[in-house]
Amino acid sequence: MSKIRAALENMSLPDEGNSIQSSRAQLWLYLAALFCTIFSVMFLDRGIATWMHQHSHASYIFKPLSQMPLLFEILSGCFIVSCITAKGRQYFASFALVLTTCLILASVIRISAKFIFGRSWPETWIHNSSGSNPSWISDGIEAFHPFAEGLAYNSFPSGHALFTFALVSVFWWRFPSLKLLWVLAMLGAVIGQLGQNYHYLGDLIAGATLGVLTAHASIRLISHLIKQANHPC
Repeated sequence: MSKIRAALENMSLPDEGNSIQSSRAQLWLYLAALFCTIFSVMFLDRGIATWMHQHSHASYIFKPLSQMPLLFEILSGCFIVSCITAKGRQYFASFALVLTTCLILASVIRISAKFIFGRSWPETWIHNSSGSNPSWISDGIEAFHPFAEGLAYNSFPSGHALFTFALVSVFWWRFPSLKLLWVLAMLGAVIGQLGQNYHYLGDLIAGATLGVLTAHASIRLISHLIKQANHPC
């Protein structure tokens, strides 16, 4: 424990806005995102999925964008591995710790949420010996099946959106001057997934919201541990 405390004491953090006003703003944004998710699930998702199936054919554009989380997972791994060196730890220790925490939390939330909600997919992607997954396009089926097992019911929330928004939010926190790049990365992930008809819009909004929440939780947790180590009661 003493070694862990010593390591935390040597870490620094970017400036944060922790005022009550910013917390209230974040709460309102999360509530707005929740409303948008519910509205999309109820009124928009089926129509958008049908339109995308009929009109979206530019996969050479959308497919690379849909793989946005892989890019940021690789970047995150590079920063984490850089902390093997003393210089890497000097510049990126707290950042790498937040990224690691974020990756772990995002993985747990992704698996748990998909199992809890159990939504069927907009398209039929899975073909195996037991059959194909039911979908809105192929079977006219769109529904939530809570606690259903199997990949056939893993549409909600979007794991790609969750990981992209989680990791990009942490990068935004660490490198705020590049916020335009981070916004484009987030939008690119959503456009790629929607353009390929991989997910309903509601899946993407939910995944994005959970991703940002995961990043906030990771940043707050590591910030608290570092402050506790530097200013013990």
